[in-house]
Amino acid sequence: MTTTSAAVPSSILDRSVEVLLELCSISSASGNTAGLNQMTQTLERELTPLGLVPEVHAESGLNGSAQPVFIARGSGVGDSRTLLLGHLDTVLPAVPPRMDGGRLIGTGALDMKGGFAPFVGALQLLRERGQEPPDDLMLVAVPDEEVGGPVSIEAVRRWGESAHTVLVLEPGAPSDAGETLVTGRRGLTVWRLDARGRAAHSGVAYWEGRSALAAAADWAAGVQRMSESGDGPVVNVGRIVGGDSEFVSDVGEEHRFIGTSERLNIVADRCLVEGEVRFLDLDDRDRVLDEMEDSAQKVAERWDVELTFNPVEHIPPMTESSSATKFAGHLVDAAAQAGWRLDLEANRGGVSFPNLLPDPTAACVIDGLGPVGGGMHTREEYVSLESLERRINLIAEALIYVRDHR
Repeated sequence: MTTTSAAVPSSILDRSVEVLLELCSISSASGNTAGLNQMTQTLERELTPLGLVPEVHAESGLNGSAQPVFIARGSGVGDSRTLLLGHLDTVLPAVPPRMDGGRLIGTGALDMKGGFAPFVGALQLLRERGQEPPDDLMLVAVPDEEVGGPVSIEAVRRWGESAHTVLVLEPGAPSDAGETLVTGRRGLTVWRLDARGRAAHSGVAYWEGRSALAAAADWAAGVQRMSESGDGPVVNVGRIVGGDSEFVSDVGEEHRFIGTSERLNIVADRCLVEGEVRFLDLDDRDRVLDEMEDSAQKVAERWDVELTFNPVEHIPPMTESSSATKFAGHLVDAAAQAGWRLDLEANRGGVSFPNLLPDPTAACVIDGLGPVGGGMHTREEYVSLESLERRINLIAEALIYVRDHR
């Protein structure tokens, strides 16, 4: 262990704080092309003197405008690479950042401009100690992660396909006795239930109707109860739109929210239910989806309606490989030697970069290398300066490990 046990020189730590303050002052909410370009310029200025060769690719985003993908390469990047992933965009427009005791408060300070600053600091630390990062190092920073945009998805898949190691600069999290490193993320399956019944006037011919809405609500309550605690899968019913067919088609299929159906005297003949299953294990996902479809058949018979259940989108989980287990264990030991505790978080619920890799199990993936803090996606978002220093050392340690073990 070469770096984590030593203090970060004040000059490097101070410069990392200055870089983060500058990044947080840039308003780079998703879609703000000017701010996103300014982010790339700042990263280029910081990384070029540290031996990486920057380039900016203009890609077509959600609204058709050119969105920047920032790439910085080491001299040895070829068919295989050590890939670092981050994103330039934030959820909110920037407000002026500020220091408050041991915190740096600013837009994107945690998610995830706070990941870039310790990466810059780690490269500076290695240079000061006469050490070199892996020469196949490649940073890819995307512009539309916060909105699940196509540029991010395509960039991760393109550059991740031949990566032997993937390091993600998203934030860790506070733990009971320290901080976390992410070694597993849940996958996601989006599903839809289409319920079709029979319309009837609720006053004149109520018993002739078959309520698609009542049947769908019955089914939804049942599948929500299929959720399991701990590492088990969870089912979330995210939206129910019901009423007469015309109303449901407008709202559910065109996503035009207009309140409730005005025709309250009609037995609802159409209902759409949408939601998701989140899971760590693919077998658990398949089991739950089968149970949901079986439930739809039983509820349809009970209510004398037609229920059609379909999964519509699959995102795989990030699961810990044997190489990642060894790598993460090394970083845990390095943190302990430095006097702080690093816990492994194998069940993070949010989908992120590792889930978008062509095969999340093909590379050695370490996530959550960024500093910890709080208030994500709020005006009071912050990072801990103590954690920022720890993460400079941790990222430097990770880079040396990759160099020596690839």
